[in-house]
Amino acid sequence: MIRVVLFFILVAVFSGGYLSASVDAGLNDEREDQVDSLRDLVAQPELGDSLRMNALLELAWSIRSSNPASALEYAREGLALAEEKEYPLVVGRALTDIGLIYWRMGNFSMAYDFFLEARQIQERERDHFGYARTLASMGIVFSGQGYYDNALEHYFMALRYYEDMDSIARTASVLNNIGTAYHRQGNYELAEEYHMRSMAIKEEFGDEQGKAFSLNNLGHVSQQRGHYTRALEYYMESLEIRERYKDTREMAATLRNIGLLYHQKESYTEAIDNLTRSRDLYSEVDDQRGVARVYHHLGEVYVSIGRLYTARDYFRESLKLARELDLPALMSDNYARLGSVMASLGNYQSAYRYQQEHLALQDSIYDQETQRRVIEMQMMYDRERKENEIELLRKTNEISALNLEKQRQFRNFLLLFLGLILILMLLVYSRFRMTTRANKMLEAQKAEISRNNTQLKELNARLLEQKQKVEELNRKLQESEKHLIETNKTKDKFFSIISHDLRNPFASIVSFSRILKRDIQDLDKDELQELALELDKSVVKISNLLENLLQWSRSQTGKITFNPEFFELKDIIRDNINLFSANAREKGIEINDRVNEQLVVWGDVNMTNTIIRNLLSNAIKYTDSGGSVELLSDEQNGMVEISVADDGTGISGEDQKKLFRVDSVYTTHGTHDEKGSGLGLLLCKEFVEKQGGTIRLSSRKGKGSVFTFSIPKKTTSAPVSA
Repeated sequence: MIRVVLFFILVAVFSGGYLSASVDAGLNDEREDQVDSLRDLVAQPELGDSLRMNALLELAWSIRSSNPASALEYAREGLALAEEKEYPLVVGRALTDIGLIYWRMGNFSMAYDFFLEARQIQERERDHFGYARTLASMGIVFSGQGYYDNALEHYFMALRYYEDMDSIARTASVLNNIGTAYHRQGNYELAEEYHMRSMAIKEEFGDEQGKAFSLNNLGHVSQQRGHYTRALEYYMESLEIRERYKDTREMAATLRNIGLLYHQKESYTEAIDNLTRSRDLYSEVDDQRGVARVYHHLGEVYVSIGRLYTARDYFRESLKLARELDLPALMSDNYARLGSVMASLGNYQSAYRYQQEHLALQDSIYDQETQRRVIEMQMMYDRERKENEIELLRKTNEISALNLEKQRQFRNFLLLFLGLILILMLLVYSRFRMTTRANKMLEAQKAEISRNNTQLKELNARLLEQKQKVEELNRKLQESEKHLIETNKTKDKFFSIISHDLRNPFASIVSFSRILKRDIQDLDKDELQELALELDKSVVKISNLLENLLQWSRSQTGKITFNPEFFELKDIIRDNINLFSANAREKGIEINDRVNEQLVVWGDVNMTNTIIRNLLSNAIKYTDSGGSVELLSDEQNGMVEISVADDGTGISGEDQKKLFRVDSVYTTHGTHDEKGSGLGLLLCKEFVEKQGGTIRLSSRKGKGSVFTFSIPKKTTSAPVSA
């Protein structure tokens, strides 16, 4: 057995590595004996370095799906040995393997780092095969994260390399991956074209099992396009091949696809027959995930034919397995379907319980999905950062090259100078030998020296110019790096605000919309009005937050123009009181307008409106029911002061220090549990200062707050843009 394993490793080494990770190429379950033999092999102390290195990498690759943590240890050990023995081709292959293992573990940033390092080594060593494999692997990672444009870009680059190397098997694999990426994008025409090209290669070289994968993919595409007859033909041909090779697991998968197709065609008897056969085959290979999904599909079919009790039993069986296997998405689907079935059977208590379970699980899945998207955004950000670092390194290398060129020119200058000195010495010596002839030669040499001096001056001028260019390039690099750091800080700040403040109102909207969608026929008018009111609150929260975020981002990028003019404050005050009157009535709060109606100020109408809107909204938010809010005015030193006072919860002295600061956005809940982002006060401070005024706060905990800002009564030297 050891000899067989040694032969396998040598084949892998001389063929350029392992099979690339692709949609239709994976590890067969029957390789467990080979994995055990590889473990025994790497444990042998007398094994040579070359064989040990490749055995470690092959073992890591063999268990990458079943035990990624152990696979990572073996791969790192193989990488260390390859680096120690200076095998750069194996180092590049090991780095690609480690990147794929990290991707399977969900660490996309680490995966991308290893891919970049592998690509640099393979490019330097001109390892075209390894370079293409790394590109294809990066495409798989991007496709798995839903970045299909990036995936296709890397797939096509890998495809060009494989076609140039005439690597038929790899070409077929990448064509299949391209077809799958187009399928997921909804471009079924191109998906079918690339799956066809992949299948043609497999047919030409007699790869029947690979052909079965392509037929199955073509069946999916045809089914999505509504070509049910053609889809069934593809599935049946794929099933025939898999039955011939007795590939039980893939037979079960194809039968499930056929059953789902018949269900879509409303051929329920055929759907049940094929799904039942699929379930039996999944049970035969102990694939409980497959069994759980088939039970759910059977439940859907029985719902379609009105056999609700049978459907209920299948959904319960599917739910039981999904719980055991920790499949949250399938659990959620089963809860939802059971709720619907139990409601149709009149068991509303059970239906309500199942729906509650479904909603709770959906919220959990939504939170996990949100976290995953944040990680993906971080990965893309890390990718941009790495590429910027590479560009910075390239420019540094250019600077080094310029310095080397300058040193070379200086060396030439010294040689020229020494040559001139030597010539002068020869002239002096010759003058003692032949006076008349030496004088003539001396005049000629003086002229030559003059020309050389001119050349030296020109050379020095060029050197000085190159030095200035280098210094200017260094300055630009420093500015670029500083701008990159500031940009990253801004991104981090907005990511934090968006992820924290948008999630709850969006979750409320999703929850209310689901209730409306599900129960709208059963809700009376009062319940609908209550839901509509709650939905409107969530929408208003999101609208206010997005408006403030838009204003903030525009102010930070200089896209808000300061347009001062004379205008009356009473119009803006009245509009904002009308805007929040309904909210104030709901909380039983009285708004008193004590602003002088004759006041005319010099400022930007939109900025002033944003300031008053945010201050009035905060005052109502943090005032208890039955309280009051007052708007007051005063005039001092050519400035108009507007105060928004409330008798609400107030702000402690410690918390007051956190207000109006970019690096510490302060938020707290209102008296009716309203939530704010803290961004409104930042906008108020910025817009007040843009107009040449100031803003201040007077507050005591439990005694209320007074926010006062000033605005000029006449033309000021305020800035013209924000």
